[in-house]
Amino acid sequence: MDLRTYFDEFTAKDWPKPDEGTVRFAMVGLGRWTLHHAVPATNELDHLETTTVVSSSTEKAQGVADRHETIDHALTYDEFQDGAAAEAYDAVYIATPNALHLPHVETAAEYDKAVLCEKPIEANVERAEALVEAASDIHLAVEYRMHVQPAARMMRELVADGFIGDVTHVHGNMSQRLMEINPDPDQWRLDPDLAGAGGSVTDLGVYSINTTRYVLG
Repeated sequence: MDLRTYFDEFTAKDWPKPDEGTVRFAMVGLGRWTLHHAVPATNELDHLETTTVVSSSTEKAQGVADRHETIDHALTYDEFQDGAAAEAYDAVYIATPNALHLPHVETAAEYDKAVLCEKPIEANVERAEALVEAASDIHLAVEYRMHVQPAARMMRELVADGFIGDVTHVHGNMSQRLMEINPDPDQWRLDPDLAGAGGSVTDLGVYSINTTRYVLG
């Protein structure tokens, strides 16, 4: 993408689109992001659909399934682990608390399913390394999007070409008013056993950190 095209089509995506076929997703973890963003995204795209939802609550999973015509299977975590409805999906989107990612990836790998896992991929380095090892024979992607955004990719090209000279300092910021989004003081993001010890750095700081690493090459 050249500079003029970039400015004329600021939000344009320039990666290939699939020519045929549909990727069927199992959504594991039915929190706000899954319900308000992930499932609606699959509804809007011709090459994706959600066919299976997985939750700790049978009632919640079934309620979500009842509201979406493509979803035929509502499972508990135990049923998912046991392989129920494994023939009904091709890939797994994992959006549970961070410390629960590893067992869900292990289950997906057992049934040879591709994985799109929310970031951070686990609660600590050791568990993250175990997760990567568990997924060594399947396709694993982390739900961190900045390196595929046209703006970040153009920044990387400009820096590599010396357009702005030598980079000596980077300032980044990414923040949200967590307690306004979810005022529950018992939410998992405030529990280090579930979220990990990194707090807002691993939850939001990763955007600035990873974008900087990507842009600087």
